[in-house]
Amino acid sequence: MSSKPTHMTIGFRTERLFGWGVIIVLTLIPVVLWWRLQSTNPFGSPSLLLESGGLITGIVGVVLYSISLVLMTRLRLLENVFGGLNRVYIAHHIVGGLSLIFSLLHPLGLALSMALSSMKAAALLLLPHDLLPIAALFDQSNQYHVLVLQQWATTLGIVGLWLMVGLLIITIFIKLPYRIWLISHKLMGAVFLLIGLHIVYIQSDTSDDPWLKWYLVAWLIIGLLAFVYKTIMGQIVIRKYRFVINNVVDLGGGIVRLYLSPTKKVFNYRPGQFVFMRLLHVSGMSREWHPYSISSCQSAGEGLELSIKALGDYTAKLAMVQPGAIAELEGAYGKFTYTNYANRDQVWVAGGIGITPFLSMVKELPATGYRVYLFYSVKTRSEVIDWQLLYGTMLAKNNSLRVIPFIADEQPALMSVDYIEQVCGDITGRDFYLCGPPPMMSALKRQLKTRGISSTSIHSEEVSMS
Repeated sequence: MSSKPTHMTIGFRTERLFGWGVIIVLTLIPVVLWWRLQSTNPFGSPSLLLESGGLITGIVGVVLYSISLVLMTRLRLLENVFGGLNRVYIAHHIVGGLSLIFSLLHPLGLALSMALSSMKAAALLLLPHDLLPIAALFDQSNQYHVLVLQQWATTLGIVGLWLMVGLLIITIFIKLPYRIWLISHKLMGAVFLLIGLHIVYIQSDTSDDPWLKWYLVAWLIIGLLAFVYKTIMGQIVIRKYRFVINNVVDLGGGIVRLYLSPTKKVFNYRPGQFVFMRLLHVSGMSREWHPYSISSCQSAGEGLELSIKALGDYTAKLAMVQPGAIAELEGAYGKFTYTNYANRDQVWVAGGIGITPFLSMVKELPATGYRVYLFYSVKTRSEVIDWQLLYGTMLAKNNSLRVIPFIADEQPALMSVDYIEQVCGDITGRDFYLCGPPPMMSALKRQLKTRGISSTSIHSEEVSMS
């Protein structure tokens, strides 16, 4: 699984480093701004060390949280920076986890700093108190205005923190039904607003320096705009295409193929790309967005085809969809295509439904100029799909393509780099395209790297979800 991409020679690793480099720089900027404010050593004593650590982790956590919201927007720029939308989602997952860690360290560091002199003060930092009178909150002439405002700012931070912790733990560490996961992501905006109010109104280093304050405020605005763009404005500003499902074919092994045609506008796509799709007005099926690989080839004049395996409740119901149903699509996304890299000596490895992006690739692969080995791994023979297409295409492509089926139940071991070497010989100097279940892909990547294959020569698309 995994805008028409241009031909590129850059490797995923280089792109990934560039994207992560940008994140690191954006995260370090507020730390540098904070450091400029320090007239003495901010780490000169245990108390100062804990307090400074708490402040630094707080401002870093906010920036990371904002960046994680930006990474979920599916913007084309992000796809180009990270080398594919799947890598953007990986970055979103990691950055979200880091923001959780830093956000937890923020109050912990401040509380421990206070605990060295007063346990009561440390406890009060983490518990709401002195929130009354409410009237003082809005009356600057009230003698309690500053005190009440600061306690409300602190309370908003506490509530936002624990809501954020709960949501991030749920989304990162607990496997939820897609609908529940989606709701939890939508709540992130409300949590982010609470944290934003905390930053704007709390009296701390962020309020002492206008550069630091407005840098954080800018990221708060960017994060909220990203959230609104993805959850509210997305229905308007993100381009979508309506298709009619003309036919639904059961390919066996829990795999169905949808044949679709556009109602009006069409979009361009390259072999190996994927789309997000949801069904409209289909009884018993929600309007959830799910990613599906494209198995057709646009340059061959084919209509749009999506080959989908039942990996969850939603995809299991797709076999019951009737022709005439309307689908809404967004895309196409992904850079998992053989033309993105200069090396024409390639090895493709498909695991199960991971054959889907390769189906579109083999149809477009030129008859000359490439040397491609396609390893198609399945558990049993009954899980093989489109064998006639693959075999016929192999014959038609002369020496450009060789297809090797790998039936795991008939082999003494799982698909491995050892097996690949037995078939195609020396693997150095080749590019590898891997698509299949994450455990299989991880194992093959490790084996390839132990053989000295560079990360820049390994391109993958993991099959999961739905």
